[in-house]
Amino acid sequence: MVYYLIGAPHKSNENTAWLEMEKHVLTSGISRQAKGKILQTEIGKFKLGNLDHLMFINDSLLKQESVVESLLKKIERQYLDVTEKVSYDFTIELKEGPQSIENFLFQFKWNDQTFPRASALTELVKAISSRATHVETDLRQKSTSYQELKNQSQQVARKEGNLLVRDLVDVLKEPIVKPRDFIYSDFLTTLVAIVPKTQIQEWLACYEFLCENVVPQSARQFQIEDKDNLTIWRVVIVKQSFDKDHDIDVADKGDDEKGKKQKQTPVEEFIQKARDKLRITVKEFEYKSQESKEREKLRLDLKSKSDHMNTTLKQACEKAFSDLYITYMHLKVLRLVVDIAMRFGAAEPNIQCILKPDQGKEKKVQQSLLKLFADPSQVGLYGTKEELEDTEDFFPFVYVPINIP
Repeated sequence: MVYYLIGAPHKSNENTAWLEMEKHVLTSGISRQAKGKILQTEIGKFKLGNLDHLMFINDSLLKQESVVESLLKKIERQYLDVTEKVSYDFTIELKEGPQSIENFLFQFKWNDQTFPRASALTELVKAISSRATHVETDLRQKSTSYQELKNQSQQVARKEGNLLVRDLVDVLKEPIVKPRDFIYSDFLTTLVAIVPKTQIQEWLACYEFLCENVVPQSARQFQIEDKDNLTIWRVVIVKQSFDKDHDIDVADKGDDEKGKKQKQTPVEEFIQKARDKLRITVKEFEYKSQESKEREKLRLDLKSKSDHMNTTLKQACEKAFSDLYITYMHLKVLRLVVDIAMRFGAAEPNIQCILKPDQGKEKKVQQSLLKLFADPSQVGLYGTKEELEDTEDFFPFVYVPINIP
């Protein structure tokens, strides 16, 4: 959706000029649902200064406009990310109550309390910049807090998937397992094996012989269902090797000398042989009865905080967009006023209005405006920067588009 702020001199009076605008632009059949309204900007209330000052202010406004538009788009992206929506129609919060963006634009009134027209133009630009900076800083702080909570929640979130990828703390918990199922001492430790159902018989026949440190008949299956037909078992290992001189050939990846002998613990030996000979994954796992309960409590706590921060950030985005859009419209109108003063002079009778062309009819509306305000012999001199292959649009009237949303 696009809106045009238009400013142009007229030779009769404002009402007559507006009737001509309606006749040639709004009701010409080009745009059936096009809308328009005169803007009461009262140029005489602004401290405009000389031409050099106006040109300086215009450049400053163009730079600030780019900053504000970028920030508005950033707020919208943040809001859609938080709410997981595809699109959203923001409202503008005024003293009279919330309004749609279109109603706000067509009923726009300059706010002298926030942006006093009696101030110097440089002060108005500073006020616009200050409000944009305040909005950005406040939203960034809330966004950072939300992201930190989100990251914490992701770190303790339950991993989805089969037993090979899930966190075993979330799997091996009471009442599925009991503390007595796991043996940990100076000499013994418990490992956990993920065994496909099709390999259970092979596992039971071979696990005691993968290394000499396996405690015989220590394998025990836990009754856990898995969508990929995987089962989970515990097995007890003697941690210390019976043969102190026993070592295993292991390729040292950090050394060019292949086949270098490196001592391997019984736990490492069992894990490696289960993988190499049986293609079964074995993991070290230390069971702590309170850990799963504490993690679940932490999850719930983080979720509660995250939900609250989500709501807070959503509301902050709505308020930030509303506040900044009000500032944005004042910036656009100030651009209109400054441009009119530069091109036609503040003392010359002129009309300022806002137009909303039908979607897809923007180009035809521009052509209608050209016919209305341009000398017929000079129509070819005007157009958008793309048409003119220039850095700026050039029209016989002041043209300030509003492209957000």
